[in-house]
Amino acid sequence: MSPPRSAALLLAALAGCASGGAAAPPATAARSASGTAVPLPPPPRAATAPAAGPSERGRRLFDEALAAAEEQKKLRIPTDWDLLAKRWRAAAEEGDLPESWFNLGVCLDRLGRRAEAAAAYRRALALQPAFGEAAGNLALTAEPDEPRAATAYWTDHLRRFPDDAVGRARLAQLAERAGRADEAWRLAREALQRDPTSTAALKAMVRVALARKNHDLAHLLALRAQKLEPGDPEIATAIGRILLAQGDEAAAAAQWQRAVELRPDYGPARAELLKLALSKQHWAGVAEQARALLKLDPGQARAELALGVAQRYLGEPQKAAASYDAAERSAGGRLPEVHLARGVLLARVEEKCEPALAELRRYAAAAGPAALADGGVARLERECVQMLAAGRAAEEEARRMKQEAARPGADTGAKKPTP
Repeated sequence: MSPPRSAALLLAALAGCASGGAAAPPATAARSASGTAVPLPPPPRAATAPAAGPSERGRRLFDEALAAAEEQKKLRIPTDWDLLAKRWRAAAEEGDLPESWFNLGVCLDRLGRRAEAAAAYRRALALQPAFGEAAGNLALTAEPDEPRAATAYWTDHLRRFPDDAVGRARLAQLAERAGRADEAWRLAREALQRDPTSTAALKAMVRVALARKNHDLAHLLALRAQKLEPGDPEIATAIGRILLAQGDEAAAAAQWQRAVELRPDYGPARAELLKLALSKQHWAGVAEQARALLKLDPGQARAELALGVAQRYLGEPQKAAASYDAAERSAGGRLPEVHLARGVLLARVEEKCEPALAELRRYAAAAGPAALADGGVARLERECVQMLAAGRAAEEEARRMKQEAARPGADTGAKKPTP
């Protein structure tokens, strides 16, 4: 059974909600003073502390921080960044190794403490000026918001650190979002050649492969990224989109639910669950996900609209009307589906055809050809016109009968006896 037209229109309107990508995470690969790879969360990699440099206590603290990161990876639980930050800070302050300061910076970055993270990266660079990964992560903390400026920024960064994988991965992401798929693929491959654990590069390649409908390749790349970083909700969300494209809706929903469990405030996964609930007419699920999205960002007009439709089907017309009003305010009058949804509510639930007709006509004027092509809207409009006409005819007949009864000598329906 296909969804009601109002829900279908909402589904189309919501299509862009889950398409945005998250910002690139901090780099997760460092090199020790001896050239040995030092694991960073996520993902930690098996390695040993440098043999020279720190004191015995510093070496022990380094090993403990390393072990804590490795243990969290084995348990496959959401990373406890606060605990790891404390471990790496103790190791950094005792041993003063660039790798420890860098790992501390990654943890602080993940906790949203960007200024402290930048200070840790600067300390790592002061101890090891050629530390490209630290320079890349430090650059991430100051990346311009405007895409063109960000591209120029990272291009300049690569001139100074030509072997940096972080800069190439970030440029790959910027190119992919700008629609330059071939360039994004090339830059991501170059990043992976320099750092095989770059999940940022892998995620850029996943998006390119998915856009090209190469679902099998996208799935393989996403699984590789997920193995490296099992706690990343963006990867789980991408796998869900791939599985949906392959026709496995249940598995896709499971991945999006997993992303929400990993990070309850991850909006793209909730937006996918909202779209799926709309397509299934699962109105309680629509209401749940819409409320969650509105808790993250109260100004999401489409989420307010979806919530209103769900409330109408759940028997809460007054709440639905309030949600439509909120959606219209948030959208600044630029969401025509609000008028359609309100028109349906007024016509089908409240039986107020005159204001319903006005809303349907406002929707048709704002939506243009899309409204004209929709037989459901035209049919509802005809129903309203017919109901209004029938109402007027009934009122006219009642008025005529009243006037007829009021005339002198009018037949009241009783017959006089025959003489």
